[in-house]
Amino acid sequence: MTRQTRQSIDKDIEQLDLKIQTLRRREADFQRILDNIEELKAEVTAERIGLEAKRNHLEAQKEPINWLPVELLIQIFLGLLDFDSEDPRYRPPFVVSHVCTKWRAIALSTPPLWSRITLRGFKQPVIAQTYITRSAKAPLDIDYASLLDSRPTDECCQVVDFLAKAKPQFYRTEEFLFSSKSTLPIVYLLPAINDFTNTFPRLQQLTLSVSTPNPSFVESPSLLGREDLIMRSRTTSGDIKTTRSRLLRLTLEQVPLFNFPTAFISNLRVLHLSYSPRRLNSTQHEYHFKMSTLCRFLTLTSLLEELILNNTVPYFDVVLPPTDGGGPDSSDTTHLMRMHAVKLEHLKSIDWTYPYTGDVPRFLAMLDTPGLEKLDLWVEDPPTKRTDLLHVRGYLSTSSAHKYIRGIATFSCLRDLSLQCAGEDTTACVLRKFSLPALEKVAFTNVDTAAREAAGGSESSLPVFPRLESIFRDPRLHNLTHLTLSHFKISLEPGRAESVLGYMPVLTSLSLDSCIGVGRLVEGLQERLGMVEATPGHAVGRAAVEGRTRRGVKLCPRLEALSFWGCQDVEFDGLRAIVLARNGSNTDNCEHEVSPKDAAAPNGGKPPTVTRDREGASPEAVRRDGDGPKIETDARLGRKIKPLRKSRHHVSGGQRPSSPPLTPTTNIVSTLIAMREAFEPANIIYLRVANCKLVNQEQAASLRDLGVVDVIWAGSD
Repeated sequence: MTRQTRQSIDKDIEQLDLKIQTLRRREADFQRILDNIEELKAEVTAERIGLEAKRNHLEAQKEPINWLPVELLIQIFLGLLDFDSEDPRYRPPFVVSHVCTKWRAIALSTPPLWSRITLRGFKQPVIAQTYITRSAKAPLDIDYASLLDSRPTDECCQVVDFLAKAKPQFYRTEEFLFSSKSTLPIVYLLPAINDFTNTFPRLQQLTLSVSTPNPSFVESPSLLGREDLIMRSRTTSGDIKTTRSRLLRLTLEQVPLFNFPTAFISNLRVLHLSYSPRRLNSTQHEYHFKMSTLCRFLTLTSLLEELILNNTVPYFDVVLPPTDGGGPDSSDTTHLMRMHAVKLEHLKSIDWTYPYTGDVPRFLAMLDTPGLEKLDLWVEDPPTKRTDLLHVRGYLSTSSAHKYIRGIATFSCLRDLSLQCAGEDTTACVLRKFSLPALEKVAFTNVDTAAREAAGGSESSLPVFPRLESIFRDPRLHNLTHLTLSHFKISLEPGRAESVLGYMPVLTSLSLDSCIGVGRLVEGLQERLGMVEATPGHAVGRAAVEGRTRRGVKLCPRLEALSFWGCQDVEFDGLRAIVLARNGSNTDNCEHEVSPKDAAAPNGGKPPTVTRDREGASPEAVRRDGDGPKIETDARLGRKIKPLRKSRHHVSGGQRPSSPPLTPTTNIVSTLIAMREAFEPANIIYLRVANCKLVNQEQAASLRDLGVVDVIWAGSD
């Protein structure tokens, strides 16, 4: 085979280069065509996507929920976090994020939506990690509870795993709820709480709970007996005036009080406690909630504003010293510890469930609360035979409930009182050792379940609402504006309306819930008064015939709101009469000649009349009996109000009393003001009727024509 020469090889290469260049040009042409096609395809795809998005948007506009802006949807999603669900598997953020693409995008871009982590056990750590990742840097609310069916060993293992995963995120936790079946998991959490300045710098609310009733601390003895250690450390280091703790609310259920640094609880505003009562002769590995322990703990929380005792009564192992109003020294009090009352200047509210009648004054005597404004009590009847129940609370016998307290406690700032009792006797016993001069809102509720269930068939089942004289030491409620009665029977004896409402001159709102005998109060509220004004130049006797008259109401001239829930004997005619007596005062107050018809009282008797001279003062308004006390005539009630018996003060050596008596001018002015309110009553502007079978919707609505602005009717079962 002959070898090609160099010239022939170069010639062949030149020909191949020409062909390659041609193919490259054709390839570039094809690529340009493909690029143009891709561009055309991309344009078509983009146009399709845009049209589909527009179509989907138009399709979504059919649903009103999609009319809302994104900002409002975020607020709605966040509101779902406040709804409690019995199913722990229900997680609102996951539900929202799986509705549609728009909602998912909104949910994933809203870290606060993932800031509340609710865990029942720790068998699915992926869920916790998802919340932690999607919450970004938002403040966290962590709610952990052990599974009800978990064994103690499994429970502790899950708690350890949970703390290992969640502890790095405690620095941004503001609310932490921890519940376990046994007491040992609490021990694992305490080191983080003791180092709260580094671990929980932003914690504002802490809840520690043991779900097992009367738990044993045999596996966690370190939780007991820390009271003396903490109190000694506080004494040596002095009172802590400044602290970096942000904790404002502490809730403890079956967890001993003294397990926290003093600085950690010194800024508390709300304390919520729940302990099951137990005998003192039980095992040493059980916790006994004592009054002395609570008093010592409260000395560390001087800024406390709200105290809640849920189904909890401490063992009363303390008593006030005799100089502080405590009980007398006797053999019954030698076993009790002498302790002064705890000063809580900022305490505004006390909410207490299930004390006995004797527990209330004994407990409040140990607290010095000059600023207390609200008191909510659910009182039980003391046992008559089972003295062992009283021993659990520190009483030696059933008759020893009140003997440890002497004197009367005055709560000058208490404005809101809610008393829930089981029966008439309990209602009349709770408040006898208190003076409550500033009450503005009062609610009395009968919680006797048996009586309430039987009330539908028998009027005698409900207890009779006691007279105010038997409830309060001073029944005159000069500042009371709101009164609520629930599940009571109003006595039908004459004058019962005056005995209840006559002591409330500034009452503006009256609410009656499932009460019987309401008609007696309705009669009192619709009762009118007539006043004859003497014409100048006429004698007083002649004025009774030729004078001019004004119409007024006898009780509660400032009443504006009435509410009736389930009052089956309230009638429409009575409600209409109340409205006419008050909303029709503009026409009744017009001066006109007295006629025999006008002179008739609502019950057919002679109405009380007050004759005034040209100066406007009634000559019978104020009179003196020698140098004795003055006697006032109440123009609203048409009767003389006898003053309460005064306490005895012996004045010797010509010493003058500390406060001067009221002058006749003061009495005349107060009488004239009372007369003016009685004859110029406020209009009824609010009426609510719910489940009252004798009042239908049409009748209730007709009261709007008489000036009642807001009428609400909800059924007439």
